[in-house]
Amino acid sequence: MKIRTGTKSGAACYTVQSGDNLSNIAQRFYGSKSASDVYKIYYSNMATIGPNMNLIRPGQKLYIPD
Repeated sequence: MKIRTGTKSGAACYTVQSGDNLSNIAQRFYGSKSASDVYKIYYSNMATIGPNMNLIRPGQKLYIPD
């Protein structure tokens, strides 16, 4: 498991908007809603999101890895 320690070249930061979920964010950045893309975002942001990956809040800033 990788935890974000800093933003790497090519990575993005996304601010969660009302109505967002990790599947839609994965679709926006990776062009896919695959489980591996959703988990890539989740595992990179566990400290921000918390234990429930289905509960993200508007205003949270998520690291989107390459």
